Amino acid sequence: MPASRELLFGKICVGRGFCTQAQVDECLKLQLQMQSPHRTAPKLGELLIERGHMTAIQRDQVLKVQRENLDLVDPLVKKRKEATIFGKLAVREKAATEDQVNECLRLQAREGETRSLGEIMISKGYVTDVQVKALLGKQLKRIMGCPACRLSFTVLSLSEGKQIDCPRCKGPLREGKPTDSTRTDAEFATQVMRAVKAGLPSPAGPPPEPRPSARRIKTNCVICDTGFEAVLGPDGRVGCPSCHTTFTPRP
Repeated sequence: MPASRELLFGKICVGRGFCTQAQVDECLKLQLQMQSPHRTAPKLGELLIERGHMTAIQRDQVLKVQRENLDLVDPLVKKRKEATIFGKLAVREKAATEDQVNECLRLQAREGETRSLGEIMISKGYVTDVQVKALLGKQLKRIMGCPACRLSFTVLSLSEGKQIDCPRCKGPLREGKPTDSTRTDAEFATQVMRAVKAGLPSPAGPPPEPRPSARRIKTNCVICDTGFEAVLGPDGRVGCPSCHTTFTPRP
């Protein structure tokens, strides 16, 4: 099975029109044939260039898009969206390196670990408590509403000034809630929604394995109307496998 990074690389190549899906599949198959316990197979981009399916300049463009959409997430590790955003901020603000963030995200994903990503990074000596407080001040968690859909959202974002569109009707969201409910109707991260719109794998990674006693319910997403079965989380929310929003199922 090709690595998630290679599959994402191939999907971006085809989406940009640099090569065809058949050419990507050909090189993925060749990559598997060349893999052995004693040597590492060439990267997908190298094989595509070698076969004349794309240029080195096109490969570099794809790698740039790939880095942006991987969003610091190791697909083999489960992690929360808020921790991922905090980690991205730490790298962007040069408070820590990408390797340090990913190391701490892996530690946070261990069974029984209850510390926040910031606490783990402090314990490793990668950041100070002052830096963590400063980063948390830059991490935006906004309550916004859609006047057309009459829905409210908890929006995880890295930018304050940019317009954020309603994930349901695509109209602009406004600050505050259009309803009197005490909870928002759904929660989403803007960088995850951008990946969904581009047809890319979600940077949120695979969902955690459900507990044996976890309650499963059938519901329809309040955003995209997709019907699915999911485990009800301890906060009473479920995650949509299609648009990756989380929401409280309606009765």
